[in-house]
Amino acid sequence: MIAASTFPLKRLAAAACLAVLSGAASAADPAPAPAAAAPAPDWSNSGNVSLVSDYLFRGVSQSQGKPTAQATLDFVHVSGFYLGLFGSGVSHAAYNNGGGAEIDVYGGYRHTLNESSNLDAGLVTYWYPGAHYAAGGEDIKYHTQDAKLGVNIGSFNAYGWVTLSKRWFGFAVDPYSGKLVDTRGTLYGEVNWNPELAPGLTLNLHAGKQNVRNLAAFNYFDAKVGVSKTWDSWALSAAAVYNSGDASKNGTPLWTFFDADGSSRNVVKTRLQVIATRNF
Repeated sequence: MIAASTFPLKRLAAAACLAVLSGAASAADPAPAPAAAAPAPDWSNSGNVSLVSDYLFRGVSQSQGKPTAQATLDFVHVSGFYLGLFGSGVSHAAYNNGGGAEIDVYGGYRHTLNESSNLDAGLVTYWYPGAHYAAGGEDIKYHTQDAKLGVNIGSFNAYGWVTLSKRWFGFAVDPYSGKLVDTRGTLYGEVNWNPELAPGLTLNLHAGKQNVRNLAAFNYFDAKVGVSKTWDSWALSAAAVYNSGDASKNGTPLWTFFDADGSSRNVVKTRLQVIATRNF
């Protein structure tokens, strides 16, 4: 007679054999292939918001020397095409009868030359909602469109700009003759060098030359020397900015912007600019 306890032991032994055989068969099977990585998106985006102590454009204050907020949003395609938006507060003295805002829409194409160099061609439209003034029987608006062509080589770049719109930022009246003029074809050239001094610390050097077509009195040279520090998603920069514009009429500098209350301010010469930026 076989004891009753023998049957459970036999069942356990058989189950163990099956488990070993099953495990051996599994070990012999090839491991499943890892799942394919999702393809990188064709478009990427980035942006930032900033607080600036003085909005300086080519060395000219757009905010009467006062602080303002700014924001940028960029979209870049793997092919090299890009689009972007920029917004900032501006003074009513600089852009009469407007809403105190600037909105820029830009786009272009960057052609890669090597790992650190590219050619860049694009268009930018500067829009000042509601801003205009009357002169010579015309309603003059400040909206401007520029074309650009540049080269980026590592931390160095050089760009040329030409105005395509009839008027360059609303400049339409000869200050001496009072006649209306066309400033289409206004030119600006610039060089910039931003070498890294230490991890997260960058030197910012800029030089530019502005030639206003048919209004040579407003021509100038501008330059900037500054440093910027980045950490995590933050950046802080400080710079000394210079603009050579010095022409005047009856003792008043031409680069003087007047507020509605009659107060005025020279918006060129040497200025200090501080910018705090949050990138995202």
